[in-house]
Amino acid sequence: MNLQPVEYLVHFSNLLLLVSYSVRDILWLRWFAVGAAVANLPYYLAQPTVLWPPVIWGGVFMLINLYQIARIYLERRPVVLSRDEQQLYDMGFKALRPREFVSLLLTGQWRDAAPGDRIITHDQPIDRLSIPISGRVEVSRQGEALGSFAPGQMIGLALAVTGEAASFDAAFSAPGRYMSWPLPALRKFLDKRPELRVALQRLAGQDLAMKVGRLTRETGALLSR
Repeated sequence: MNLQPVEYLVHFSNLLLLVSYSVRDILWLRWFAVGAAVANLPYYLAQPTVLWPPVIWGGVFMLINLYQIARIYLERRPVVLSRDEQQLYDMGFKALRPREFVSLLLTGQWRDAAPGDRIITHDQPIDRLSIPISGRVEVSRQGEALGSFAPGQMIGLALAVTGEAASFDAAFSAPGRYMSWPLPALRKFLDKRPELRVALQRLAGQDLAMKVGRLTRETGALLSR
């Protein structure tokens, strides 16, 4: 059997497809698929009557793969966090990949707080979650001090879960900066990313455990006096 040079390209193309099915990295799979499509084109074009349907469809599949390859490269670019973002990330979000963390931040807003600015208002339902990275948030009820939230602690989580109105006020006692997520936007974001929801639930559990531990220590210190 005498093979024409362009027929060798057909076999080479199928070998590339075979390799593409054996790799685990989706990026390499798409590159091998593009190479297979390119290797096939000369065979279709060299026929006495050009086989335009496979040429056109091969070109379409090649363009789709090239588009997806470009997206993968964009997604894999190193993420550079700003100073505030890095500070918040180090405070409790290291379980997330930096790109997931940036996506989460895009659903919220950075805010600056002046002394007296409230995050939670008595008898009002919670409509957002907040995490301060600086400043201190004092908790009070009818003017009586109940405690405080330190930077890095999640504010409003328990009330957001139960849907109950707040029984206390939470306000900054000094200038600060914090990240705030509106609950509707956050829920919509997490509904599309179940794996990220699981990671945030784990972070919320750690935050709750830290608050319980802090409350236990403070209670023990008061009882020992």
